[in-house]
Amino acid sequence: MGEIRAKLSLRPSKMFPLVFVILFLGSIYGTYLLNEDYEYPNIDVDTKTEFLSETYFTELSEQYDQIRSQHRKWYRLDRSKSIAAHAILLQMMNDLEENKARLVGHENHHLFFDTFDRYVRKLTYITEEIHYFRNVLNQYGEAPQRLEDMMELAACGKWRLFSARFHRYEEAESDAAYHVKFISESGRFEVVYHTESGEIVDNPINMGTYNYAPGSFLLWRYYQHHKYDKVPWKKWGNTDEISYREITKLNSRHGSPEQKNSTKKLEQLIQEKMSDSKSCS
Repeated sequence: MGEIRAKLSLRPSKMFPLVFVILFLGSIYGTYLLNEDYEYPNIDVDTKTEFLSETYFTELSEQYDQIRSQHRKWYRLDRSKSIAAHAILLQMMNDLEENKARLVGHENHHLFFDTFDRYVRKLTYITEEIHYFRNVLNQYGEAPQRLEDMMELAACGKWRLFSARFHRYEEAESDAAYHVKFISESGRFEVVYHTESGEIVDNPINMGTYNYAPGSFLLWRYYQHHKYDKVPWKKWGNTDEISYREITKLNSRHGSPEQKNSTKKLEQLIQEKMSDSKSCS
């Protein structure tokens, strides 16, 4: 009996490599699925209720269940969850495009993003259209236009300074060594600033983007971020104006003395504001 128990019980230290291998293989599989020749079927989703109302989200959930039920096949690889999620996402994208201003300040603002991201993470793979829709969603992050105002929000913990390693490629508009990135408290929204001008960097090379699955040190969340955000970026870039391969062929200013000094100075200024700030709410 003791021998059986010994075989059945695995210490956490021994389980960790196994979990890592599983997630790594899943990451490779997710990359493969992204490149496979599979097209989602065209499915009409008709939302009859008011956009962003409570019943709107209830109706989306009901239609998801209905579509999934119609496409579930027991005798082959079941794509029903992904097919249904794709149909719901296209409807939500269309609804937002037709009601762009309504989402701003709406009481169900966060519910829209929670719902959208949840359906994205049900997809077998991201399509090019859904990938580029991140740029529409990122506009609703309410990031201030000036770095000075963002520093106040960062001091209050509403945004945080994050690594801008992949946002410091040389381009004609400005010296990328002075680029810094902030991520919203939710982990969804990103914005890049130039520390010298204090303005937002929005060119397709170094722009900030929306995260469907915010990254984390937790392995499962790291895997999701890799699958739904990083892999599509490496395939299609930030926009259709320049590819990931073309971006990464550019010289990077990350790690330069100017970059290190600029980032360190900004970190110190935010720390000072954190100790002096009395206006956080």
